[in-house]
Amino acid sequence: MKRIAAIALVLALGAVLGFADETTEIYKVLYQQAEGLSQKYAAVLNLVGLNDKSTAPVLASALDELLATQKNYQASVDQELYSQTVRLLCKALGDYKYEASASSLWAVAQDVADPLTGAEAIMAIGKIRDLDYAERIALKLRDLNLQPTADRDAGEKLAYGCIVALDKLKDARGFSPVFFATDAWYSQRVRQQASQSLPNIADDPTDAIKTILGSETPDRQLRALMAETASKATSDRKIEVAILALNLGHLNVPHDKAEAKTLADLRKLALRSFIAYKATGADPVDGCSSSYSNGIDDEERLFALAALGVNGSDPAASALRDILLKLNEDQSAGVTDETRNRMAKAAIDAASSSKNKLVKPALVAVSINEKWSGGVIAAAQVALKAMQ
Repeated sequence: MKRIAAIALVLALGAVLGFADETTEIYKVLYQQAEGLSQKYAAVLNLVGLNDKSTAPVLASALDELLATQKNYQASVDQELYSQTVRLLCKALGDYKYEASASSLWAVAQDVADPLTGAEAIMAIGKIRDLDYAERIALKLRDLNLQPTADRDAGEKLAYGCIVALDKLKDARGFSPVFFATDAWYSQRVRQQASQSLPNIADDPTDAIKTILGSETPDRQLRALMAETASKATSDRKIEVAILALNLGHLNVPHDKAEAKTLADLRKLALRSFIAYKATGADPVDGCSSSYSNGIDDEERLFALAALGVNGSDPAASALRDILLKLNEDQSAGVTDETRNRMAKAAIDAASSSKNKLVKPALVAVSINEKWSGGVIAAAQVALKAMQ
């Protein structure tokens, strides 16, 4: 007890006087002279309590010493105190962002059995932002995601630590495992942390999201596209992902009504992305045309028409022209209903938005077809005037 009192006194004086190199060396000696784990814990507790970054080298040295002597603490009471001491050191080293301790922190995550201590070590690496460990932490989370661990609580603690660390590291390699953690076997607390951390992992997660889209279930495809639209990726990259999502939304065969709705939601979000980011060129056109022809409901078809209008390219204008001519042909043949009228007005609006003269023949055909309602004819005439 006298030794602990002396340690506390010197540490208190250090807090008042400030740390110099000599003082730091004193702390190192005091830790080395501590007898037994209880005294080591007291020394670490007081040292960490000073909240002084200059103590980081001493803390790192103490952590290395504890790692090297771990086998000396096999009794259950010692193991608990050992874990507490190591956690204190890991947290402090992370808070101080002491880069030189990263390898020791990873050794804790690998070699110390207590999952809470391992999680603290992993989170400390995240705070340090040592990107050399980003892939290792991502792989660890990936493996944890696959199935529940024998000790579920232990697995959840480690997964939580990995998620928080990857949030801090902000490396694109962490995106996929954190994405899959959002619906893995964990408790709601861990899944919620994954959902909160996911947007922070990478400004542009496009490459990871494209991989997810190409290999996952419709519900995950939809969540992946939502993550892309919410990201800081450029509009061109978002359009690239939306094109892939729309095409897959048409190719995938749903197994039931619920999956059919999810695929429709995927297609609609892709179409809304085209509209929001003003997607142009030929690549989106086939998917838009398919959504108009085979959409699950009127909403999808209307989104498709609007996306074609925003596009404005010759392929998009040609698609709109063909849609309008077919509607006009059916109207002339007496095939008419309110839905067709609604689609005709939307197609006319899209044709006007396209500002592409390839749609003019279809607008002329509608404008002179007296079987249309006055509202449809007037809309076609207005669109024609706007294009002159």
